[in-house]
Amino acid sequence: MAILSEPSNLQERELSQALELPVTVRVVFMGELQRWAGRKELEIQLPGGSTINVLAEKLLSVCGLAFAQKALTKRGALQPHVAVFVNGVQVGRLEGSNTVLSGGKVELMLLPMYEGG
Repeated sequence: MAILSEPSNLQERELSQALELPVTVRVVFMGELQRWAGRKELEIQLPGGSTINVLAEKLLSVCGLAFAQKALTKRGALQPHVAVFVNGVQVGRLEGSNTVLSGGKVELMLLPMYEGG
C-alpha cells in the first residue's frame, strides 16, 4: 500500500511546487482586440497559481481604459464575447475564468467572437 501512495504524494508535491513558481504568460490578441489593446501581443509575469481572472485585472492596468471598456465587464472579468484559449485549449473545457495558469510558460489567446451573416 505504501508504494501506491508514494507516487500520489510526489504528484501532489510537484503540483504544489508548480503553483508556487511564477508564470510567464504570452498574451496574443486577435482581431479587434489588437486595436483595443494597442498591440498584437504582450508578455506578463504573474505569481504561480494565478487564474484567468487575475490576468484580466493585470490586462486592465497594462492595456488601459479602451481595452477595458470593450473587453472587460464592470467587475473586471473578460466579456463573454471574448474567447480565451490557454495553450490551444478553450477555457470553457477547463475551469473557465478560474483556470489556473501554471507550468512556467503559458500562451493565452484572446479572440473576439462575432455574430452576423
